[in-house]
Amino acid sequence: MLDFIIAVVREYTYINANCVRVAIIRYGNSADAPIQLTSYSDIDRLVAAIGQLQLIGGSSNVVAALNLLQSRVFASSVVRSNAARIAVIVTDQLPSNPQITSAANSVQSQGITIVAVGITGPRRVDIEFMFTIVSNRCAFRVNDYSQLIYDAKDRMVEQCTCFNPTTPSSRSMFMFCNK
Repeated sequence: MLDFIIAVVREYTYINANCVRVAIIRYGNSADAPIQLTSYSDIDRLVAAIGQLQLIGGSSNVVAALNLLQSRVFASSVVRSNAARIAVIVTDQLPSNPQITSAANSVQSQGITIVAVGITGPRRVDIEFMFTIVSNRCAFRVNDYSQLIYDAKDRMVEQCTCFNPTTPSSRSMFMFCNK
């Protein structure tokens, strides 16, 4: 999963205070944000920090991650007013749940684009539900973790209009990771 996040981040050569910013939220039973949008201003240091992350286990508390996204990661004092805000959820556990729907709707009402990648091999991702919580039907599924980089990353960058790594625009990106 971390290799996938690094591969997506490496698509963006413009990691700096005036362009693309990246934050990471890890979630399991709870959620934390070990990398904030303002933590790194260069791609190599950001990639090194992502590579050092330890994933947290437990259940899949997507609601806690979405709440943290709103209250801390994309807080109005942190994000530039003209920034595109993109949240990428990467998970192997996503049950249909009205609390997740409510939290996702709240996030989207603030202008945040949600993209999801479901690892469906363990059969704990409700694919139909995943499509209901994302923006513009921007959701992807892979059978196992080995397909993340060479399948999900390429499709995500090619098919989601919110991603355009070749254009240095004002955007922020955030990635959830759960394992």
